[in-house]
Amino acid sequence: MTATQGIRLKYLYSPSGEANHPNEEVLSVYRDHGVIPKSSRSDNFNKTPENVERYLLVRPGDLVVNRMKAWQGSLGVSDYRGIVSGDYEVLRPISDSVSGRYMHYALRSRHMVGEYRVRSTGIRPSQWRLYWDKMGDIRITLPPLEGQERIADYLDHETAQIDTLITEQLRLVEMLRERRQAVIDHAFATLPGERIQLRRFIRFLTSGSRGWGEYYADSGDVFVRIGNLPRGSLSLGGEVQHVNLPPTVHEGQRTKLRIGDLLFSITAYIGSVAVVDQEWADSYVSQHVALCRINQSVLDPHFTGYFMLTTEGQDQLSEGAFGGTKVQLALDDIRALRIPVPTREVQRQIAEHLDRETSRIDTLIAESERLVELSQERRAALITAAVTGQIDISQES
Repeated sequence: MTATQGIRLKYLYSPSGEANHPNEEVLSVYRDHGVIPKSSRSDNFNKTPENVERYLLVRPGDLVVNRMKAWQGSLGVSDYRGIVSGDYEVLRPISDSVSGRYMHYALRSRHMVGEYRVRSTGIRPSQWRLYWDKMGDIRITLPPLEGQERIADYLDHETAQIDTLITEQLRLVEMLRERRQAVIDHAFATLPGERIQLRRFIRFLTSGSRGWGEYYADSGDVFVRIGNLPRGSLSLGGEVQHVNLPPTVHEGQRTKLRIGDLLFSITAYIGSVAVVDQEWADSYVSQHVALCRINQSVLDPHFTGYFMLTTEGQDQLSEGAFGGTKVQLALDDIRALRIPVPTREVQRQIAEHLDRETSRIDTLIAESERLVELSQERRAALITAAVTGQIDISQES
């Protein structure tokens, strides 16, 4: 079998069912990181069961595949010894002609992930699984061992530089978000400490309509869902869902939006707040969103929205959400929110100041996030080009 023809994975790896090693370190598989100790990631909230005797042993050099997420690229060659869930596939190399470092890059490249996607089975993506009998038939280009190591050396060097740039940009994004929060908090710091309950200024308050999934359509009125509410700003956005309401449905008029309405997430993403502008006027809201219409002669909607984005405002929303048995806000929690009420002119000045300052910061955040996205695309393209022979590594210094 020549390198250009490719060799099937089943001739390079074999499933390992080695289990009953409960004292080994638990490992996890990430799309972006490959196989790493579970304890090294603070964002892994999956609870490890007390009994891990059925967990599979992973040795350095083993290929570990998350069957349910292989189509997203969630697999990798392990540098660690440990154990993984029996829902994963642990594949041990059976050929001396493979470099683990090369295979880690090659098996996670774009064209291979595409192969996993078409071979995964299931009704919908969330249920797709890739089994070894399908994966093992995939062919992979396999240069001589020396060539594999040379490609791996090249990719180690090049991806390290890209990863450093990505890390720096992500750190900058975090700093900018912290700066944004500080700007918002500072704008309210000089106001008197008196707070008045929002109920004093509410003209209309309701939650959205239930059961409108059956009215979803490709065109028609806009239906604002919880995903349209921003995290950290006041502008609605995201994917637009339309609804086509039958003439007999009149209940929706209760939740039709007007310019200046305040929207609160009440069942998830607690703390998300938005102010309705011209673009979203006359839309409807879902049951997961509260519509709050205030007396605008006394309260500026943007001033009120910005205050709810302060640390003080976010704390109030969190306190209301976690006060019961479920993480959600009731309409009475919205009414009970306590806000400063300076003169209308002061409110306007603060809102306009924050519009300007947060817009500048948001532009910088967007630029950094775009650079991260482009860097990630560059990284993926580079790996694919290197392992498919589109780059002549021998000519690279």
